[in-house]
Amino acid sequence: MRSFFPSIFHKDDPRTALHSRLDNVFDDFAKDWLTTWPNTRAELGVIPAIDVKECAEYVEIKAELPDMNEKDIDVDVRGNYLTISGEKHHDQDKDDKGYHLRERSFGSFQRQIPLGFNINAELITAQYNKGVLAIHVPKPAELQQDAQKVKVDFKE
Repeated sequence: MRSFFPSIFHKDDPRTALHSRLDNVFDDFAKDWLTTWPNTRAELGVIPAIDVKECAEYVEIKAELPDMNEKDIDVDVRGNYLTISGEKHHDQDKDDKGYHLRERSFGSFQRQIPLGFNINAELITAQYNKGVLAIHVPKPAELQQDAQKVKVDFKE
């Protein structure tokens, strides 16, 4: 019985030909699939990264929104959803010459965050600093209660 490993080095072995054909099938599939997938971040559009952190008394949401102005960002509340939306405008640089790579994306965006409780918009605070939007959403009083210990009886 011949070993499998030497057979991959011999071109006349039928198993090598089968492996080559299978490799071609997978290569063709991957090539077709990857050419339809966006190749750069810019093709994906504006998708700001967000962090959602739950603390005892509030939920903190941070969104990366670099190079944006106050008029470009909206924060809305509806029921138990907080929505961050806006538009990132293209640079005023009309000259496309000289660029080797452009990954920065421009356009409108919307991120909707379900919080699991009704939100009082009047109590929310939001600050934009150094390209990061930080939003603090206070939790309702009934959700702010501290956890209570439950005694566990151990029987031997």
